[in-house]
Amino acid sequence: MHEQLRYDIITGLLHHKKRIILVIAGVIFIYVFMAFTYRGVINTADFIKLLFRGMPYVTDEKKFVIPNGLWLAINLLLAFHIGMIVNDDLGIYGKLRLMRVGSRVKWWLAKAVLVCISVVAYYTLILAAAFVVGSISLIYRTNVVNMSIIQDITVTECIKSIAISACVSIMVSMIQAVITLIDYKIGIVFVGLFMALTMYDRTHAFIGNYLMLMRYYQGINNYIINIWVACGVIVSACIAGTIIVKKVAIYIWR
Repeated sequence: MHEQLRYDIITGLLHHKKRIILVIAGVIFIYVFMAFTYRGVINTADFIKLLFRGMPYVTDEKKFVIPNGLWLAINLLLAFHIGMIVNDDLGIYGKLRLMRVGSRVKWWLAKAVLVCISVVAYYTLILAAAFVVGSISLIYRTNVVNMSIIQDITVTECIKSIAISACVSIMVSMIQAVITLIDYKIGIVFVGLFMALTMYDRTHAFIGNYLMLMRYYQGINNYIINIWVACGVIVSACIAGTIIVKKVAIYIWR
């Protein structure tokens, strides 16, 4: 398993330089766009809040909910990456890797660990890029725009919220990885539906609300229960993937 995991980390993360560059370039573009829009630079804290803020709750059923394109793009980009790192190993080359590892279960568990590492690395990359470009306001004494995106949330609460968001993203990504064992497109559709349910949720209880900083700030019901549910789903997805690769592997590697 260690050899397969090492191989997956190298090919699944380090070899995808174009995806890394795409994320960094996207963060820089957003910062520059906002700087031009507000005619001034944005400090680091406000910029990070901007990236992860999502949308506020809309309890009025008659009011049309406008999706936050930036939040949706960040989550869908992660979904495409997760789908690819699993799907890319299901072809002819994947069969060769499986033969070398000698165990379907070890192959899958290495993929599950890679999915978790990928989500954490993705969030870390976004935060690092945001911190670097946001530091421009400290280096150059220029006009700093007070975005007032989320006024009263502290740095500690912001970090806690983003950490919980990463945990929920791992949960969603693990479910997607299991579905991708059957079909890559269905996995992407699942993520899209999950994001849609999150955006249009009016109950304050849906676990997807943790992906939005504004909704964490506004309060989410069943906080402890939802965290345990996320952890339980991650473990269940690992078990489900193990059963799939053991029982129906003949239909997976194509």
